Amino acid sequence: MSANRYFIERERNNVDHYNYYYFDNVFTEDELTKIHNTASMYPKVAATVVGESEEVSDYRKSTVIWIPDENRNTWLYDKISELANIANTNMWNYEIWGYNDALQYTIYEGNGGHYDWHADLGPSISNRKLSCVLQLSDADEYEGGELQLNNGAGAVNIGKKKGRIVFFSSFVLHRVTPVTKGTRMSLVTWLSGRNLR
Repeated sequence: MSANRYFIERERNNVDHYNYYYFDNVFTEDELTKIHNTASMYPKVAATVVGESEEVSDYRKSTVIWIPDENRNTWLYDKISELANIANTNMWNYEIWGYNDALQYTIYEGNGGHYDWHADLGPSISNRKLSCVLQLSDADEYEGGELQLNNGAGAVNIGKKKGRIVFFSSFVLHRVTPVTKGTRMSLVTWLSGRNLR
């Protein structure tokens, strides 16, 4: 008896899991300034990469500030959640329960700050489904620092527009190219759910 007999036939669709969804002009200048001011209230630490343990590595050169989910930051968590729900409904329709990590304010300095090709999944972060990046710096404030996705056909630039917030599947390879001048700041987070389904 074929094992295929036990699979339940389900409706198929043509979801492009390697595509991305973005919004422009959904954060005001005052809100973007508020994000910078909020980040300044928390400690800055060297960014790490996740492997068998979290460690500082040449693979990633940046500093981060973790913005916790507390009352004064509820507006930001809520706003990103609303946008994530719109993006997910229109693009992927993943089962998502919400945040499993704090918001990460990331700083890439012009001394080669970067994050090489990686996915946002791993042994201790297997429930991430949607990754989110909000551009916080004006494009003319830095050189390099391109956020790129790799859909299997090569690198795709997401663009440097300040205030652009992009969502993509957490298993998609992506990177930030080296910043050669100035400073690039962004806000990063992930939306999680049950094992990928």
